[in-house]
Amino acid sequence: MFFRIVLCSDTIKVAYELNPPKIVKGERFDFVQLKGNIQEMTHRASQLHGLVDGIHLTDSVLGIPRVSSVTAARYIKEYIDAEVRLSCSVRVRDRNFPSLCQIVSDAILTGAESVLLLRGDEPADRLGDSGLQPSTAVRMLKKEGYDLNIKLDLSFPAKVKDKSARSIRNKLDIAPHSLVTQSISSLSDLGEIADLAKPYGIKVTAVVMVPSEKNRQSASLIGLDWSEYESNPVDFIKQAAKMAEGVLLTSPNSFGSGLHLLQQLKQ
Repeated sequence: MFFRIVLCSDTIKVAYELNPPKIVKGERFDFVQLKGNIQEMTHRASQLHGLVDGIHLTDSVLGIPRVSSVTAARYIKEYIDAEVRLSCSVRVRDRNFPSLCQIVSDAILTGAESVLLLRGDEPADRLGDSGLQPSTAVRMLKKEGYDLNIKLDLSFPAKVKDKSARSIRNKLDIAPHSLVTQSISSLSDLGEIADLAKPYGIKVTAVVMVPSEKNRQSASLIGLDWSEYESNPVDFIKQAAKMAEGVLLTSPNSFGSGLHLLQQLKQ
């Protein structure tokens, strides 16, 4: 899912994460407001064009209903008058197998290169959970042959505390196309993940959160300590991109900070 950026004679791969707009802002659904928010999202995507290798669309982060990642990808593809590589997150806790097949089929028809299967945060209303696990979802989709048409990725911890843990072994045994980490804070932890995945032929994508003041609260909520790279995120990203297949840059509360860091990477 990547264009290529040449940095200091080294080729690295960097994609950027975008959150689709919330479906409801305020007390009631407002179609005019939603259309405006979608236009804002597509405008941001156009600003990323030429700076990144691809765009990744999230799926209802924190369990707050948002425009689906696949619908968002479709809007971006229509808005940007150029080839753009797209990937989509898919929350499995909200879906049974038929609805999972529907959204992955939609992603294929939209032209997405990959889908990232993850459990997802608990819904805001705390109601309903399909019980479906991401590893099980990938296994079922591979059995049906979806992996012949789209890359199936799995989320992975930023640090592996127990390599023999059943949850870790399941992800490796199912052999997704890629393991997409949670936000990393350490290159040594990333190296361990890459070494763990290599014998299985699984690629690794390292997620890096932009270390800006506006993102500090988000980092705190997930226990992310970015002290290893806060003073020099550019070199950290370059090193991470060499150790993994590529980097997925996330800046949940400051698009401007993310854009600035991408421009620094481009220099």
